Amino acid sequence: MRKILVLVTLLVCTTTLFAQPITKRKFIDPANFDLSVKPGDNFFLYANGAWLNKTPIPASKTRWGSFDMLAEESSQALKELLEDAAKNPGNNALMKTVGDFYASGMDSLAIEKLGYQPIKKYLNAISKLPNKAEVLKHINYLRANAITSPLYRIGVGQDAKNVTQYIVNIGQGGTTLPDRDYYLKDDSRSKTIRNEYINYITTLFKLCGTDDSTANVNAATILQLETTIAKAQMSRVEMRDPNKLYNKFSLTDLSAKTPNLNWKDILQNLGYQTIQDSLVTSNPKFLVFIDSLLNVTEVSTWRTYLQWNVMKDAAPYLSSAFVDANFAYNKALNGQKGQTPRWQRMSGLVDGQIGELLGQLYVAKYFKPEAKKRMLELLDNMTAAFSERINQLDWMSAETKVNALTKLNAITKKIGYPDVWKKYDGVIINRTDFIGNILRCNQWRYYDNISRLGKPIDKNEWGMTPPTVNAYYSAQKNEIVFPAGILRFPFFDFEADDAINYGGIAAVIGHEMTHGFDDHGKL
Repeated sequence: MRKILVLVTLLVCTTTLFAQPITKRKFIDPANFDLSVKPGDNFFLYANGAWLNKTPIPASKTRWGSFDMLAEESSQALKELLEDAAKNPGNNALMKTVGDFYASGMDSLAIEKLGYQPIKKYLNAISKLPNKAEVLKHINYLRANAITSPLYRIGVGQDAKNVTQYIVNIGQGGTTLPDRDYYLKDDSRSKTIRNEYINYITTLFKLCGTDDSTANVNAATILQLETTIAKAQMSRVEMRDPNKLYNKFSLTDLSAKTPNLNWKDILQNLGYQTIQDSLVTSNPKFLVFIDSLLNVTEVSTWRTYLQWNVMKDAAPYLSSAFVDANFAYNKALNGQKGQTPRWQRMSGLVDGQIGELLGQLYVAKYFKPEAKKRMLELLDNMTAAFSERINQLDWMSAETKVNALTKLNAITKKIGYPDVWKKYDGVIINRTDFIGNILRCNQWRYYDNISRLGKPIDKNEWGMTPPTVNAYYSAQKNEIVFPAGILRFPFFDFEADDAINYGGIAAVIGHEMTHGFDDHGKL
């Protein structure tokens, strides 16, 4: 699934927060036009020039456009819902769950007093690991308890070449910076980011009680080890080829290539109740490399590395010193000038962790059934237009056209919210245990994922929560999904005429539909 990252042309840029009454809306606002520009010369500047000149990027953002403005409105809506749920849940169990989670994250005084205590026991356990065999066991422990996921990624997903069943997928990982190039390039920006990364590592170790000298050594150790790991990773360009990413092995054959990593034992230690005889890995050479790295790397280095993984995953949720250090590091990466307000970080966190509980409150207040029906009409019309385009292609064979049209007409359309809501059975939310709430939600999600192995494909599942301002196409499920969050002005408005909605959300529909026929979706 690929999230859309493009900005729709800003024909309309007046923001109306959910909390404010909506009067007569200007679907197209001439005040945003630059009439000194001829539309035939540069239509973008003609339509948006005045808005661009008078609109700064907010300090807490790294970009500002239609998606970001609507996301800000959605965030304000979530704040209103969560504050109400935290203060007045009544006898509503759903409201109490989301409200207690939000309240636990907003209790900054309690979080401040704890410092790094919520992760201290994990750091201490790692410091006592005596040998490599125990290191490997502990890696499985950290992963199965959803504390952190070092060295590689593993989980259950649809088999890309047999989409009617789930299979274990293993991918490259083990690094912190966004991409292998951040470790390997020698341009000034890359060097600056690496220096900031070293500062970040050093700061977090100090905040967890490590003396200055050892913290500096640990930072150098982490950067060196992760650079070594990065060299074994595939580049982004290589990873654009889905055929290269599909490498199926029996557990026995893959284990033979990685003597230190017995994959049947690993899956059992990771809590898999169902174990199939095969799995898929995106980069088998990477796993062979990791196996060899286990042989040549000192136990002390692995202890430092595992401690770092625990620290970095927890840092955004610990006391202000950790949060500030995390922000300083991310500022170097993306240029964000100001921190996102705490309420906004917490509302986003609740949405990310138990979003289909919060989503029920969101949909009940902000998404009416009539909008779903109107959106389905738009989707059907766009499908018909896409079909006509395919039929008119002079470079596509008749046989390929038949296959393309069959795929197009088989796309499942999901609009607004799931037909079946997740219940998060067993998740305990404690109003006074913020980190515990996060870990318990992480663990629920982990076991929910691995429990799918051996079961039919869940066709009701969504990859985004209802308040999300985004959309996606899934190649494995051949589905197109539009959460309720994006189905608002300026992309979609039930009161607007078709010209506005086709110029807004239909552009997003077309974008997502084409993913079904690009270098990933075509398969």
